[in-house]
Amino acid sequence: MSSIFLSHSHADKPFARKLAADLRKAGHAVWIDEAEINIGDSLIEKIRDGLDEVDYVAAILSSASIASPWITRELDIASNREIEEKRVVVLPLLLEQVELPGFLKGKFYGDFTDSSRYDEMLALLVRKLGPAPVPFTPSSEELAQLRAQLAAAQASAALHETALQAHQKIALRGKSAKLVEAIVAANKKFPSHAPINTTNAFEVCNTPVTLDYLLWAIAKAERRGAHPLEALLSMDNKWPAVNAMLSAYDDLLSSTKG
Repeated sequence: MSSIFLSHSHADKPFARKLAADLRKAGHAVWIDEAEINIGDSLIEKIRDGLDEVDYVAAILSSASIASPWITRELDIASNREIEEKRVVVLPLLLEQVELPGFLKGKFYGDFTDSSRYDEMLALLVRKLGPAPVPFTPSSEELAQLRAQLAAAQASAALHETALQAHQKIALRGKSAKLVEAIVAANKKFPSHAPINTTNAFEVCNTPVTLDYLLWAIAKAERRGAHPLEALLSMDNKWPAVNAMLSAYDDLLSSTKG
């Protein structure tokens, strides 16, 4: 399998996308700017990384790309690699009848100017890129077994979800609407705390206490001294509930480490 950078003008984007899709189908890795560059990335750095990392740079040549300083810069970088590595790096692909840049003259090029010869030229390009791994194709028996395993896993997950919802319904029974709302919000923000909050969250003087709120209050008390929650817990004698919640959290951390 080879990796290839498609150096192309924006005007030639439809052809570049089609070529990229066909090369990927043939088993090769393709670097095309719209797929590799994310919002906020440095264009120069990302493209330079692409040019340095791939095996080949395909120069999609048209009147638009020949006139583009950006494409010229990309091909300069690729041609320098070719000189340094003493091997073919730049693969010219002619999309329109244009005069080749000086450093590409004398190279055999893929002639994509005639759309009826696209498959022929694609085959030549794929041959140049070399063999690609043959994708694994499971037999019909293996597919049937995989589907059966998937169905069993889905059924197990559905049973688990049903049991979890039933547990949550029972655990939340008797809790105030305000506490339930706080539990739901905390569980959404901290999914790993859900089993603890659903079972152990409590109210003190009309203040919902979920695990994340308790841990925050403890940390704040350590930094700045006593926290008002401590007084509320003492007034309402909720320290056993605090111990139960922290014990459950300790169990959760222990199971995660194990």
